[in-house]
Amino acid sequence: MSERNAAALRPLARVARFVRSDPWLAAGLLLTAIAVVIPLWASALLPYMDLPQHLAAVRTLHSFDDPAFGLDRYHVIDLARTQYLSYYYAVDWLSWLMPLEAANRVVLSLYAIGLPLSLVAFLRAFGRDAGFGLLAAPLVFNTFLFMGFANYLVAIPVMFVALALLRRLMERFCWWWLAGLAALTLLIFYSHAQIFGLYVGLAGLTGLFGGGGLHPRHWWRQSLHLVPAGLLMAVWMSRSLILAGTEQWQQGHGGRNVTDTEVRFEPLLERFVTIPRQLLDAYRDDADEMLLLGLLAVALLAAVFSVRSAPDAGASTDPKADPARAADEPRATWQLLHDRLPELMFVAVFAVYLLSPISYKWIWPISHRMVPVVALVGLGALAGVRVRWRPAVLIVPATALAIWACTVHMDKAQAFEREAGPIREVVAEAEPGRKLVALIFDKGSSITRHAPYLHFGQYYVVDRGGMATFSFANFPQSPILYPSVGGPPTLPARWEWTPERFDWNVMGRWYDYVLIRSGRDRAGQVFSRQRDEVELVTHKGNWWLYRNKQQ
Repeated sequence: MSERNAAALRPLARVARFVRSDPWLAAGLLLTAIAVVIPLWASALLPYMDLPQHLAAVRTLHSFDDPAFGLDRYHVIDLARTQYLSYYYAVDWLSWLMPLEAANRVVLSLYAIGLPLSLVAFLRAFGRDAGFGLLAAPLVFNTFLFMGFANYLVAIPVMFVALALLRRLMERFCWWWLAGLAALTLLIFYSHAQIFGLYVGLAGLTGLFGGGGLHPRHWWRQSLHLVPAGLLMAVWMSRSLILAGTEQWQQGHGGRNVTDTEVRFEPLLERFVTIPRQLLDAYRDDADEMLLLGLLAVALLAAVFSVRSAPDAGASTDPKADPARAADEPRATWQLLHDRLPELMFVAVFAVYLLSPISYKWIWPISHRMVPVVALVGLGALAGVRVRWRPAVLIVPATALAIWACTVHMDKAQAFEREAGPIREVVAEAEPGRKLVALIFDKGSSITRHAPYLHFGQYYVVDRGGMATFSFANFPQSPILYPSVGGPPTLPARWEWTPERFDWNVMGRWYDYVLIRSGRDRAGQVFSRQRDEVELVTHKGNWWLYRNKQQ
């Protein structure tokens, strides 16, 4: 066999060794991977609030020059002002091979499979029982997936893989590994700046306590992997107005920044009370609460049966009894932190969660979205070096929990699709490449929490091109802007949540179409005396599409 073929087969050999050495965990991971992917493909419409905005952004990037979509009439692309590129371009590139929404589901599936696998890699690298990684499966469908924070979530498994690689790099340095780690760090930054910031902090702890000591000779080379992403983050911060003062902020992006610059905090007690709600809070019934209780039960059961490393039984713990030990007390303290690095990481991440603001400028919710990360790092703190009666105590219950979660999420996704109705048929009635405003009076769902229909107007951009409002275009996190001349009218802050404030005379005449979601006819309320200026194109379910006859 040639050296090239041997190198290509090396990863497969590692997988085979892993399966032989830990067949129970390998089988659990396979079943879990299937379980977390099925709900993502179980329905034509996914109940993730911001997802239509992300799909519209990818459509704009992918089909910007396609005259059939007419996207270049209403948008400008500026890649330097955003770091939301990893997720967008992964979907974009896959869209050359398959339909855009299928490409998006592939990327979400990689996130879903990658979360347990990345935690397994993290636990193995830090000397903990990797079986606890199976407990990441129920956390795939966390609160922030249902809020549609796709860019944020896809960065999390990359962060755990990077930490695992860094831990290995602290033990055995390799320039090729360093280059790979630098690439992973860039991937994290171009997914989400907040996860990048968390990674930098956890990487710092790993560098100080995961190698041979505190002296820079033990960690300076490994720290070089942060330089490329750090430089790019500095460029992004200078372009994104994240540090801009009030006046500069409000004048930025064509005067469309209507939020203030205040840093807001919530009461400390609320930080503790809100943890379950920010971890698994998806459905109107108690299905998600039952899954959370199941997760806690399995995690605590496994923790009870975990075996942890301990100091030598015969060693004295009193420094005064041993002068040599007293002289080496700093080294002993470092060794303790070295052995308890996952616990130290959990304390650090939880402290950051408690001290973080809830919002700043357009960024919300800063602190709440950290809860899934706190829980995942917490699994590392719970895990021992091994678990007694592991298959019965951990592997089988965790796998069964993932399969149960699969059935719950699959049923809810299909129920949501039935409730959502024929939105794609409705937007298909509009001409392609035109201008649409969406007034979502009925934002909520009887199936899921949050406001899953808030951004459904963006399916017009996904399917037909043109532009649709309300849009994340011109928001600081978006690579898509409106042109400085000829863009849509500036609308009041948070008007998308209060469509009853929409004034047809002031805000509406610029648009070609008006899409309304409501259980009753709102034409009289929306158009008032100008009802003769529009005509009803179609009405299906709770969706009403009107055309502006003046355009």
